[in-house]
Parts: sequence; C-alpha cells; structure tokens
Amino acid sequence: MPLFNTTLWNAGLFGGPDGIPGTQPRQVGQGLLYPALRKAGVTLGPGRTPSPAQFQDAIDELNRLTGSLNCDRLFIYSIARNEYPLDPPKTAYTIGESPDPSLAADFVAPRPQLIESANIINAGGTDLRSPLALVTDLQWAKIALQTLPGTIPELLYNDRGYPLSTLYLWGQPMAGQVLELFTWVQVPYFQAVTDQVLLPLQYEDALVLNLAVRLAPQFQKVLDQNVREDARISLMRLESINAPRPIAAVGFTCSDDFNIYSGE
Repeated sequence: MPLFNTTLWNAGLFGGPDGIPGTQPRQVGQGLLYPALRKAGVTLGPGRTPSPAQFQDAIDELNRLTGSLNCDRLFIYSIARNEYPLDPPKTAYTIGESPDPSLAADFVAPRPQLIESANIINAGGTDLRSPLALVTDLQWAKIALQTLPGTIPELLYNDRGYPLSTLYLWGQPMAGQVLELFTWVQVPYFQAVTDQVLLPLQYEDALVLNLAVRLAPQFQKVLDQNVREDARISLMRLESINAPRPIAAVGFTCSDDFNIYSGE
C-alpha cells in the first residue's frame, strides 16, 4: 500500500525531483547564466547552449552584479558567527584570504564585508562574553594610548583592507581569549560555468532577472519591460525579508543602572 508523501510517478519521465527543491547544488551555467541569457533575448531558442563567449560575458557580469549587491545589507541573507583564538596575544590581527602565499593572514577566512557585532570570549571555560564596541577610523585615531597589555579588550577597529583586513583591539587580549565575530554571509563569486551554486530559492530568481537586465544592453538587445519590472520586484521581496529589525535599548534596568541586556 503506498505511503503518504512518497513518489507515485516516474520522476525521470515526469520531472518529479527527489528531495526538497532548492536543496541540491547546480552548476552556475545552467542554474543562473542560461535562464538570464534567455530572458535577455540573447539565446532565442529553448534548449540552445550559449556560446563560450556568451557564457563568459554572463559570468563576468554576474560577478559584478553580486559584488554590487553584496554591499547592500538588504541583500544579505544571513549573519555568520565565527570564533578566532587570540593566540598569541597581540593588538592587531589580519583576516582574509590572500592570493599571495607569502602574505598569510592570522585568521584564514573570508574577508568580512561588514562586522555586525563582536565579543571577547574570556578564558577559563566560563564562556563569559564581553561585548566589543565597534569604532570608526576617526574614533580609533583619537585614542592616545592604543596599547594596553594583559586586559580584556573593549574596542574593535576594522580597517577593511583588501585582500586582508586588519582588526585592531583596545586593549591587548590575554592568553586563551577568543574573538567572536558576527559578519555578513555574501553571495559567492564564480570562476567557471561548472562552479556549483546553492542559494535560497528567492535569490536565484533575483539574480537571474537582474542579470538579464544587465545583459540585454551588453548584447544590444531590447529588454522586455515585464522582465525589468520582475527584476525590480524580486529585489524588493528580498529587501522586505532582510531588512534589520531594530530593538529599542530601553529594557529593564536595576536601580544602580545595570542593564541586563548589555551587562553594563
């Protein structure tokens, strides 16, 4: 007797996928580039394979598009939490992935486009977190004494260098402390049409439609206005779900002005 929610049809013949849609990686060529070229009117017939030159133009334009969108908080779909041991203790650490093997980072990880918040996890196995205030270059430059050894850091300045960014701490951490960063998760760059891509379903729609908008003039095509409007709406939908939801800092405080949310 057939069970509920099982495949009752020939999936190979009728196209019923195994698993949940959107959970299987696909090649960027067929997953993003081909439908964008079709919507832009570059590839006219269904099932026709774009030329290598068309694919290359499309992947270059896709990387420019994602690079631009990755600067917008409303396009960022997740905030990553990572821990970095502060050993040996010092006042500055580099983070990123350098193409130069002689230029190694202290923390080999994607360069943070933006740090949302940061903490110091103290030594001793207590897992006690001390929040770090994120300061700008102007604020950092006004600090007269920037080296305070053997303390719990209170400030973090990110110079946003490229390809390695330098993280400056005030004061200098103690042995065993860990830096906890909450950073933007960005849509990746692609090098070849065979690269694998796995994104939330709504992101594929937004990237395909907005890539089509960019590709049409590049191939001297007149873009259908419906595609342009769909591209605009697709970004609005992402912005509506990704928009930060501020929380007012007016929580319960004790009589001595101790704030239970900040711990200060």
